[in-house]
Amino acid sequence: MLPKFLAITLSVLILFNLAACGSGSISNKPEQSTQPDTTPVDNSAIADYRVIIYGNSHSAQLGVMLKTLVTSQLPNSTIETVTISGRFLDEIVAVTGNLEQLQQNSWSHAIFQGQKYSQSGTVDYPTDATRRLIATAKANNIMPILFPEHPQRGNPAEADRVYNLHQSISQQEPSCVAPVGLVWNRVLAAMPTAKLYNADGNHASYVGNMLTAMTFYEVITGELADAIPFTSALELEQQQHALFGQIVTQVLAEHPACPTSE
Repeated sequence: MLPKFLAITLSVLILFNLAACGSGSISNKPEQSTQPDTTPVDNSAIADYRVIIYGNSHSAQLGVMLKTLVTSQLPNSTIETVTISGRFLDEIVAVTGNLEQLQQNSWSHAIFQGQKYSQSGTVDYPTDATRRLIATAKANNIMPILFPEHPQRGNPAEADRVYNLHQSISQQEPSCVAPVGLVWNRVLAAMPTAKLYNADGNHASYVGNMLTAMTFYEVITGELADAIPFTSALELEQQQHALFGQIVTQVLAEHPACPTSE
C-alpha cells in the first residue's frame, strides 16, 4: 500500500491531467483566430495595371475607356485589359477555362459585372458564382472590384437596389464595390441634359461609359477623378468633364469602394 502522502499526490496529478484534457481554460495564451485576413489586396499604387474584366454588354467598352484614361493621365504607367464576355457571371463561370484565366498572367485587378438581379426587387438570385470569382481573385493576390450597373433611364431607385445587392455580396466575401449607379444618379440630378444613355434607355452612350470608366479609374489607381485635367483625349465637353470628375470623387469619398482591415 502507498504511503498516504504519495496517494494524495497521485490523486492531485490525475485530477490536474483530467482538467487539462477536458478544458482549455487553464491556458493563459490568447486564442488565435483561424480565419484568414480576407480584406482585398490594394494594388492601386503599382505602376503597371493588368485588368481582367468579366461581364456582359454593360462592361464591353470599359477596358478601352480605362486604357484611354490611364495612358493620358499616368505617363509612367502601363495598362493591359482583357474582357471575358457572357450574359451573367454564373454562366461565365460555368464555361470551362473562364475561371482558370483569373488564375493566370498575374492580374493586378479583376472587375466583375453581370450578377443577376431582379429589376422589380421581388426575386433573389444566387450569388455563389460572384463570390467564387472574388475568392479566386484574392487567392491570387488580385484586387477584386464589383461592378453594380447603372440604373435604367427614369428608374433611379434601381441604382440603390443594385448597389446594395453588391454591398451584401461584399459583406459575405470582402471585395471592392464601385458605386457606379450612385455616380450616375448624382450626375443626372446635377445635369439632367447629360446624354448618358443610348436610345434604348438601358445601355450607356460613349459619355455614360466614360463616366463609369472615370469611377473605375479612381478605384483602380487611387488617383482622384476630379484632378484629371481637361483633355480632348476623353472626348467630353469641358463642363461635362469637370462635373464628372467632381461627382466621382465626391461619391467615392461618401461611399468608399474598398473595405479596410480592422
